[in-house]
Amino acid sequence: MEKLTGLIIKAISGFYYIEAADALYECKARGVFRKKGISPAVGDRAEITVLDDGTASVDQILPRRNYIIRPPLANLDRLFIVSSVSEPTPSTLIIDKITAVAVEKGIEPVVVFTKSDLADCSELLSIYSRAGIKALSYSIHSPADKQELISLLEGKISAFTGNTGVGKSSLLNSLFPELEIETAEISKKLGRGRHTTRHSILYKVGGGYVADTPGFSTVDIER
Repeated sequence: MEKLTGLIIKAISGFYYIEAADALYECKARGVFRKKGISPAVGDRAEITVLDDGTASVDQILPRRNYIIRPPLANLDRLFIVSSVSEPTPSTLIIDKITAVAVEKGIEPVVVFTKSDLADCSELLSIYSRAGIKALSYSIHSPADKQELISLLEGKISAFTGNTGVGKSSLLNSLFPELEIETAEISKKLGRGRHTTRHSILYKVGGGYVADTPGFSTVDIER
């Protein structure tokens, strides 16, 4: 039997995948979490027990610096709020709601306008920059845009989030092609995309960790 401390990088169907001691462990959470009404989340630091037969369990969640209920993510340093310039058109209401969540939880918000080769986003960049929010434009055709985003991931636990269809998964694929994250074409009739990310995962890239999360239009935080 071995006791280890590690980082939860994936949670799905009651299993937690924890990176610890240069290995990845598939764990089940102890019943004590259900009794307390809490669940481990991606981004949590956790203490685990690994038995001699290779099975492992999550024993304890270490204190969180912050926590977002939906999508369930913990201990974020930066929240990249992704919005397309067109197809779909940007929703400043959604951007502002998610920005407010980040600020309240002590997470640095970074607004990223994708598909900047299709339309001008200089006015949007100016609005958020004047408000003290870091805002960037991103085109898959610009090596400089790619390098700027990658540099912001180094040494951080970050998440890319935003409404469905804005290109979060495509953006991550363009930054790190080896991820091969599933994407979907925008529905021309509905003007939105299908959900392709079904659960949160932390990817170890760019000298840090980054989460791709299911698309959503509202956010919930722990009070």
